[in-house]
Amino acid sequence: MSENKEKQTERYYTTLEAMAERYERTERKWAFHAQDRQGHADWYQGAAERLREISGINRCVRTDPDPRKWESVKMEGYQKEYWTIQTEPGITMPFYLLRPEKPSGAALILPHGHGSGKEGTIRDWDNPGVRAMKQYLSGECLAESLAKAGYMAFCPDERGAGQRREAGQQGDSATAWQGNSHRELLQVAIGFGQSVIGLAVWDLMRLVDFAQEQPGVDRDRIGCAGMSGGGQQTLWLAALDSRIKAAVTSGYFYGMKESLVVLAANCACNYVPHMWETMDMGDMGAMIAPRPLFIESGAQDGLNGPSGLGNVYPQVETARRAYRLYGAEERLVHAVHPGGHQWVGEGVMEFLGKWL
Repeated sequence: MSENKEKQTERYYTTLEAMAERYERTERKWAFHAQDRQGHADWYQGAAERLREISGINRCVRTDPDPRKWESVKMEGYQKEYWTIQTEPGITMPFYLLRPEKPSGAALILPHGHGSGKEGTIRDWDNPGVRAMKQYLSGECLAESLAKAGYMAFCPDERGAGQRREAGQQGDSATAWQGNSHRELLQVAIGFGQSVIGLAVWDLMRLVDFAQEQPGVDRDRIGCAGMSGGGQQTLWLAALDSRIKAAVTSGYFYGMKESLVVLAANCACNYVPHMWETMDMGDMGAMIAPRPLFIESGAQDGLNGPSGLGNVYPQVETARRAYRLYGAEERLVHAVHPGGHQWVGEGVMEFLGKWL
């Protein structure tokens, strides 16, 4: 009897494999199939409305932004300012604004990826979380490079990260700073028909509002760039907000089945109700056309999924089909580096200089 009981406990009856198969049988109702520019424009309107609906963006509530500047520090070639704005009633977004001494008129929203929030974006080495991630933050600091080149750089904390962590993840240790509260936020948000990425994109839209009003910013020269979770926020923001005139997503452009269904342990910020029934990432890239889009992929990035770059190229091609409709293929750049899940950024400054 005990032997049979032991054998029974060794059996596992799992669900995720069946869900991955279900994904294959599920129609993406807002996949990109347009054959001309008018078809693309018509498709975009419906696709954007569906994304706003399923992510819960259209359930967010406007409020007085009440912008406040708390600190300003002189740096080499720019001023580092610390600001807060209100994005919804009772919701505060803190961010750094790197204000160049000689603004060019262009501005970049720089959402961070996972780990240490906006302090990682500006490479604040006094922050324990940033110090712990030093091996992943090699090379030049994009925010600082942009500011020194005349770009206004906005570096916010996403909800649930940095200074916006919930009680269970707060603290000053390196581990605490690298953590986030996305699981808790998603578990509560879904009851309101919302998602973590929807809340994040709403906040970034309100930051674009603020950026447009800044002296030295040309309202038609605002872009967005990010790595990993920052690339995710960039993709969503650029797809849904035409005020973003150029976008750079690194480490976040691949087929959703392999990267988010098969790799189901990814952060909760990736998951949106009905997303698998709506579209894939290549379709989101098609929504950005014909605005310039730079996609960076690591050949050894494990988040590409089991097929590696084989899970990336078809999505890039889907987006490229939309750019072809406009005769704008040169505006879509796909750069592949030999490394893993990391920002390399080769060619990004040239890309932004050309298109922004």
